[in-house]
Amino acid sequence: MTTKFVETVDPDISSEEMDVILKRDGCLIVRDAIDHASIDGLLADLAPYMERKPLGNGDFLGFQTKRLHSLFTKTERVHDFVIHDKVMEMVDLALGPWCDSYQLNSNSITAIGPDETPQQLHRDSALYPMAYPRERNTTATAFWALTDFTEENGATRVIPGSHKWGEDRVPRDDETVGAVMTKGSFCAFLGGIYHGGGRNTTSDEWRVAMLAGFALGWLRQEQNWYLSLTAEEVRKMPEKLARLLGF
Repeated sequence: MTTKFVETVDPDISSEEMDVILKRDGCLIVRDAIDHASIDGLLADLAPYMERKPLGNGDFLGFQTKRLHSLFTKTERVHDFVIHDKVMEMVDLALGPWCDSYQLNSNSITAIGPDETPQQLHRDSALYPMAYPRERNTTATAFWALTDFTEENGATRVIPGSHKWGEDRVPRDDETVGAVMTKGSFCAFLGGIYHGGGRNTTSDEWRVAMLAGFALGWLRQEQNWYLSLTAEEVRKMPEKLARLLGF
């Protein structure tokens, strides 16, 4: 039986408490983890790229959704989100037991526009063909709310507890709950959690998120930072971030 809500916690939650929730539900929301000024600066830097970005062209990517990649080449403000202390603490818990070091697997903006339909439910860990159920996590994700996430504007749908399901269990839409959260919060979930972008029923709201996905250090990264970044750009980064990228 799945939990019919995503537990929301304060940024000062202890590692021990976070670990209990992640193991039980596979997901949680950390409310108001970063200030609005940081978000507004990030969005301002990315606005010219988002304006030029075309809408998606498929059921999975969406027809009213914009996705923006290679964020590190567009603004240094993304650094504070990816290596945020609470995000790193979550990834330490999720992936630390299974590797000597983990790495940034993917990073992008997902902006769901008005009239978008729900995304197909999926597991991020499906990228790596390792069967469920299993104890080991291969991936973990922090999904930052750069705008408020509401049931109406496409809040990500998740199924708490689905990280414990076997391969034969097919997720249903009626099992999902919305990751409703305020701007500046982030939803953390393990790679085995079924989730998908929600339906945007508004006429004028864009639900904007930034994804920071992490994977075990001995797996191949989904995005190739060695091609998208120059050596000069990497040298300007905090060492912690450069190492997460694989340098």
